[in-house]
Amino acid sequence: MNDEFEGKCTVVTGGSRGMGAEVARQLQARGCKVAVLARSADHDVGDLNIVCDVADEASQRAAFRQIADTFGRLDYAFINAGVSTFASLLDMDMQEWDRVTGINLRGALISLRETGRLMKQAGHGGSIVTCCSLSTFKPEKYIAPYNASKAALANLTQTAAREFGEFNIRVNGVAPGLTKTDIIAGTESIPGYVAAVEKRTPLQHRLGTSADIADAVLKLLAMQWVTGQILPVDGGLSLQTPT
Repeated sequence: MNDEFEGKCTVVTGGSRGMGAEVARQLQARGCKVAVLARSADHDVGDLNIVCDVADEASQRAAFRQIADTFGRLDYAFINAGVSTFASLLDMDMQEWDRVTGINLRGALISLRETGRLMKQAGHGGSIVTCCSLSTFKPEKYIAPYNASKAALANLTQTAAREFGEFNIRVNGVAPGLTKTDIIAGTESIPGYVAAVEKRTPLQHRLGTSADIADAVLKLLAMQWVTGQILPVDGGLSLQTPT
């Protein structure tokens, strides 16, 4: 029996490193062609590598035209590109707010739209997973634009699930807890923070890894009768109180 992903095509935004790169590699290993959208081409992930600023509409539209011209179809998408910042609300710089929300929310909206358009045009349905966050449900201090953009992305994901359903396109999201990627680098300088998160995590008392998240993403991509769901992938961290 053929693998679910064999002979299919996927786009992964923010796919040059971290969770995106792991998803891309796992899909390639299962026979899926992968287009990686990233800010730099300095990586070895993907069958098609496109330098793209996801916050820029023209950049994404050009990228998706290239995907259509190269693959001729699009079956899956992992909308993953995201950034964060670290500041209190009282000190929030609006340029930083715009930068973070521009990538995490505006960029994701454009990716959802362009993915949906290609899948609808092809007429064979498809599956999309967005990368939300545990902050969607339990906001952390000092990362307000990240919290807000990820909460909005969860709502956007469910809106897309309702609108795209008639085209047999499934749209779900993963909500990782604290995961070992570049985006959490700032937390490691906070005394005791990582250790406290590990202690509160019921499964194995550790942080998540990119492989943990990729495992959930691939399963959600393959599920045929699930849409509009935001799945916490956090080792049970969300079961605990914040302190």
